[in-house]
Amino acid sequence: MIRKNGVYKSKIFKKNFVQIVIVPIVIITILGLFSCIIIEQYVKNEINKNLETMLIQSKNNVELMLGEIDYLYMVFGINKDVTLQIKRILNSMYFSLEDIWQINMVKNVLNSISYSKPFIHSIYVYFENPEGNFIVTPDGMTNFQYFYDKWWFDQYKENKALMWVERRKIQPYNFTGESIDVLTIYKRIKSAYSDVNEGVIVLNLYYDQVKKLLSLKSSLPQHAMYILDQNGNVLVSNESDNSNTSSMALLKKETDNYLTKRLESKKYNLTFVSVIPKNYLYSIPIRLFKVTLVLLLIFIVIAFAASYYIAKVNYRNIKKIIDTINSATEGKPPKEIKITSNDEYGYIMYNVIKNFIEKHYLTTRLQALELLALQAQINPHFLFNTLEHIYLKTLALTGTPNEITKMIENLSAILKYSLSNPKITIFLREEIKATQAYIELVKARYKDKFDVFWDYSEDVLEIKVMKLLFQPLIENSIYHGIKPCEKRCGIKIRIRKLKDTSDWLCIWVIDNGIGMSKEKLEEVQGRLSQDFDFSDHIGLLNTNERLKLNYGGNFKLKVWSKLGLGTIVKIILPVNFEDRKENEIDAKKTGYLYP
Repeated sequence: MIRKNGVYKSKIFKKNFVQIVIVPIVIITILGLFSCIIIEQYVKNEINKNLETMLIQSKNNVELMLGEIDYLYMVFGINKDVTLQIKRILNSMYFSLEDIWQINMVKNVLNSISYSKPFIHSIYVYFENPEGNFIVTPDGMTNFQYFYDKWWFDQYKENKALMWVERRKIQPYNFTGESIDVLTIYKRIKSAYSDVNEGVIVLNLYYDQVKKLLSLKSSLPQHAMYILDQNGNVLVSNESDNSNTSSMALLKKETDNYLTKRLESKKYNLTFVSVIPKNYLYSIPIRLFKVTLVLLLIFIVIAFAASYYIAKVNYRNIKKIIDTINSATEGKPPKEIKITSNDEYGYIMYNVIKNFIEKHYLTTRLQALELLALQAQINPHFLFNTLEHIYLKTLALTGTPNEITKMIENLSAILKYSLSNPKITIFLREEIKATQAYIELVKARYKDKFDVFWDYSEDVLEIKVMKLLFQPLIENSIYHGIKPCEKRCGIKIRIRKLKDTSDWLCIWVIDNGIGMSKEKLEEVQGRLSQDFDFSDHIGLLNTNERLKLNYGGNFKLKVWSKLGLGTIVKIILPVNFEDRKENEIDAKKTGYLYP
């Protein structure tokens, strides 16, 4: 037996473990893989977008710097009046006051351009002349013999391109060891009528300013940006100078370890390159994959412990359920069961025992109610026969109908109405007639206290409604609204089919009694929404409960009241209620309940 129990516990454990682990592991694994793939693609796309955006921004900003050469060319290359004057002066050995004035004007123009742009180191304007003269910022006109920077002139003579860019160093003074890194752009001045070189405009930009511009645009880790010349040589990089060689070696190999983006500047024969290691793309997916593995291991450990605990609890509870069912079958009293809030099996056992007890209780209760129903039929018949006898005796004594005989007649009619028809519903005209008898009986007690007004059309009289629908509501209006009022009051009963549809009957019971305060109305509305207490003797609550029993949720009852003005009770009932009830009765007989 012990071995059998152990095998059963093991089966429960394996079943729970599989149910707990398999589906979550599959879901977590699939989600993890898809997440890694999606995140990798997302990161790659975002990096490509960022690289492209940074390249475009860097290209635009660098071209904006280099674009100063175009403005200088428009002033000193295209404007022939200025060009001829400068060429004449540079070719002269002696200068007049007007020549000096014109040179100073040119110097001021160049200096204003240079000083207004912090990234400009210097500007040279050279026209071919045997004297070796040229204009430079900030000094003005100078000569190769006296100027410290001569290397640019050699490049001008060697390079035959119309415009090119190079990186070089300028050492302003021979007695200092410090030099200035510059990015120099050359643009030849061509004759308008021939292909002859007339000179060159040289624009020197601070290398650090251009490099700083690339560094600002780079926001990704391990991201390198380069500007290459037409020969593929590195002009500017956001990396340190000693890393350019190794980085470009990797770049030229075009290996699979790097993600590169290129953007050409055809105007200046430059190439902007952005490089980032591909391992950066996989860093986030790899971390996510590791986290997924750790979570899976933790989940498996927790699932193992939870499965063992659940198997132990389930086995114990299932055994209790089987023992309880066996006890109920054998008619033995069940053992006491303690239920915790998280014990679903205990809850099931509790309901099994509860249903077992309630079944016997309801059987006993049904027998008692059937006995009470038989007794209730005997007493009203005795009262009805007695009232008939009193009516005849009173009529015999007076010889003619009088007020007393009228009251007895109304009371007998009400009693007869209650006993004569055992059906749940009756025609509305019968309900109105019985209610009028009740009103006449009450008026005999409260003379000149109230009047009752009926407002209905003939087409509603053949509609079937619940018995004693109006009497509790009118009684409620009289005893709670009109009786405490000092003035003569009125009750109006209005019956109509709804305008929008003929499937619903609307009933209003309106009185102008003392009404209810806001607090009292809220109390009544609250009690209408609660379960009915049979100790309550309020006709409104009684009617609401009987409507629930007869119509289910297929009705509406609303109450409005204001202190000093009166009360309105509105009831909406289905017109075809009797057909629905007959369907339910037939369904119960056949064992099938229609929706």
